[in-house]
Amino acid sequence: MAVTLLAHSHAFAQGSAGDATTATNANHVVKTADVNNASSATRFTRANGESSSAGEATAIHAAAQTQQACTSLADNPVVSQISPSLPVRPKRIVVLEFMFAEDLAALGITPVGMADPEYYPMWIGYDDARLVSVPDIGTRQEPSLEAIAAAKPDLILGVGLRHAPIFAALERIAPTVLFKYGPNFTEDGARVTQLDWSRKILRTIGCLTDREEAARAVEAKVDAGFARDAQRLAQAGRRGEQIAWLQELGLPDRYWSFTGNSTAAGVAHALGLELWPAEPTREGTSYVTSEDLLKKPNLTVLFVSATEPGVPLATKLDSPIWRFVPARSAGRVGLVERNIWGFGGPMSALRMADTMTEALLSLPAPSTSK
Repeated sequence: MAVTLLAHSHAFAQGSAGDATTATNANHVVKTADVNNASSATRFTRANGESSSAGEATAIHAAAQTQQACTSLADNPVVSQISPSLPVRPKRIVVLEFMFAEDLAALGITPVGMADPEYYPMWIGYDDARLVSVPDIGTRQEPSLEAIAAAKPDLILGVGLRHAPIFAALERIAPTVLFKYGPNFTEDGARVTQLDWSRKILRTIGCLTDREEAARAVEAKVDAGFARDAQRLAQAGRRGEQIAWLQELGLPDRYWSFTGNSTAAGVAHALGLELWPAEPTREGTSYVTSEDLLKKPNLTVLFVSATEPGVPLATKLDSPIWRFVPARSAGRVGLVERNIWGFGGPMSALRMADTMTEALLSLPAPSTSK
């Protein structure tokens, strides 16, 4: 069961389409091209070619101050492919990945079609009530072009690493944007995590849907949650603690350990924790076994289940080696029930932060320094 679910789970691992007003060039889906010059400008180019007044410049300046201004999609690092013409305010959006369904829900938008809707509650679960009746357009790996066309979208959101081969077919149905799922390990010399990337994707979707203010509100909520959790951990003397965020795979003594460029790493950093292993990997995960944990005396392990709720931790840690793992013998292995998705958007990251904090505070602290 768990193997099947993980195979489906990996992130790599109302009007008609004709009603939408389109921009003539996807490179100009901008409110301002340069946030540093936003305060001095008095007129700005809209996506539909109209000009905004000097009064509207004040609102744009406010957006610039939060570093949330929309920029050219052609220069956007999270975008891999774009149609030459995009709707200014799309009303009917099809999403081919869980993260985009989550982001639209966070922005108050209900998609008209989504991939793998039956698995969304299992792995994300954010705002299920909004998404429960959204039509199924196939799997994330193999979406149905017929089902997508039947949804009459005016915008399709997909992932480059999966959907690049069908990009031409998708944009024959509706304007399409494909996102790069994960970042390079560094951007401008700074370490970048999948959390940073997912926040950029949320902002971009906010711009595409004319919901920039809603996107800013989501990020503010996430940041407030991170700060709250970090304060709780600091007050408990747990700041700087080394943790592993392991995902059960349904394989004998073999797990994903989320690495230094994963969303889990971004969350851990925001909470003042240290994620092990710190090295970045292409997908933000690496395979580990219980043997890899033997020489980590101060590590606390948070173990994310992939099975139905109620299966005890002891049943999961059935390898003979686990009894010798310092974290287990010290009672510092915590079970995290599934539905904490490591490849989601900012709202999934907030849920991960809350869960990480609760789980860590329920376990004893290491008795020795690192």
